[in-house]
Amino acid sequence: MTICLTSKKTWIFGLLCSFAMANLSAAGEMSGIEGALRATVKLNPTLKAKLSEVTASGFDGDVARAQRFPSLSGQWAANDDHTRPGSVRLRQPLWAFGRIDSSINFADASLTANQADYIQLMRQVMDLTVTSYAHVQGSKARLQIAEDNLQSLTKLYQQIQRRQRGELASVADVRLALARMLQAQSQKDRYLTELDVAMEDLLSLTLVPVDAKPAIPATLLQLPVAADLAPLAQEQSAVVQLKLQRIKLAQALVARELTASMPTVYLQGDHVFNQAFVTDKARVSIVLEASLDGMGFSTIGRTRAADARVQASTDDLNAARNEIRRTVTGLLSNLQLQKNLEKSQAESVTEVNAILDSYQRQYESGFKSWLDVLNMQRELTEQRLLQVQASNDGQVSALKLKVLIGGLDYVIDQPER
Repeated sequence: MTICLTSKKTWIFGLLCSFAMANLSAAGEMSGIEGALRATVKLNPTLKAKLSEVTASGFDGDVARAQRFPSLSGQWAANDDHTRPGSVRLRQPLWAFGRIDSSINFADASLTANQADYIQLMRQVMDLTVTSYAHVQGSKARLQIAEDNLQSLTKLYQQIQRRQRGELASVADVRLALARMLQAQSQKDRYLTELDVAMEDLLSLTLVPVDAKPAIPATLLQLPVAADLAPLAQEQSAVVQLKLQRIKLAQALVARELTASMPTVYLQGDHVFNQAFVTDKARVSIVLEASLDGMGFSTIGRTRAADARVQASTDDLNAARNEIRRTVTGLLSNLQLQKNLEKSQAESVTEVNAILDSYQRQYESGFKSWLDVLNMQRELTEQRLLQVQASNDGQVSALKLKVLIGGLDYVIDQPER
C-alpha cells in the first residue's frame, strides 16, 4: 500500500474489502511478523473508527456535488375560510460564481486529508506492532540463554557434587555451585515473565493470537543506503503527507470562505394551487439571490482565519520535516552502533567460551579455583545477553526505519496464506 490519495470510491472499497477478509480469517491463527501486521491493521478498533470517518467524509463530497442539482420545495396551508392554498417551487442553480465548486473542492480536500490521516495512523500501529514483535523475539532469545546457563550450571553442580563425594572438592564449593544454580533459575523465571508480558503486549495490538515463533525475515531488515534514507523518508512519510494534505485543505477553506458570500443565479419555476386571486398559476423566472452577513465583515474575518490556518499548516509541515530528519538520523546512528556492538560481543562470546573451557581444564588440574570456573560461566552468560540485546535493538531500529519509509505497507496488501 503506497501513499496514493486519489479515487475515493476505489480507496474506500479496497479498505472495506480488506476488513471483510479480516473477518473471515480472524478465527485462524496468524503467523510471523507479517501476520501480526495484517492482524493489527485489519482488526485494530482505532483504525476501524478512522475508516468510518473517511467513509463519512466521502459522503460529504456527494452532498457538496448535490448542490448542482435542482431543489424542490413546497408549502400548504389550511385557512379559516376552508381553502387549502399551496405552492410548489423548483430551483436550478445556473451560476454560483464559484461557490459550489469551492464547496466541492473543500469536501474533496477533506476526504484526501482524512485518507492521509488514516495512513498516518496505520503507520503508527504498524510501528508499535513490529516493535512489540521484535521485543517478543528478544525475550525468547534471552530466555534461551537463561535456560542454557541453568543447564550448564546444573551440570557443573552435579560435577562438583561428584568431586565432593570423592573428597576432591569442599562443601563450600558445592554450596557455591548451588547458589549460582538457584540464581540461574531465578533469572530464567524473570525472562519467562518478560516473554509473557511481551506476548500480551503483542496480543493487545493484534487482538488475535499470532504465532511469534518465526524469526524476523532478513529481507524485512534490509534498508536502502543511508544517503537515500532521509530523502525517501521525506517523500514517503505518512506524517509529511498528512501535513501536505492539511495545507491543501486549509487552502480550499480559504477559497470556500472567499466565495461564501457570492450570489447565486437560479432558474426558478413556481406553481400555485387553490389560490383564486392568482391568475398566473405557473411561472418561470431567473432569480438572483445573495446575502451579506455583517455587511461583509463576517466574510473578511473568516477569510483571514482561513489564511492563518494555511500559515499554521505550513509551519506544521516544516516542523514535521525537521522531526523526520532527526528521527532518521537517530535511528541510523543507533542501528550502526548496535551492529558494531553485536559484532564485538560475538567476538567476546567466542573468546569467553574458549576461556571457560580452559578454566575447567585448569580447575581439574588444580591450577584454577572453582570460583573462577563459576565466574567465567557468569561472564559468558552476560556477554551472550549483551550480544542478543544489541541484535534486538538493531532489529527494532531497522524495522522502525522500514515502517517510516513505507517499506512494510506491501504486507497489508498480501492475501492471507
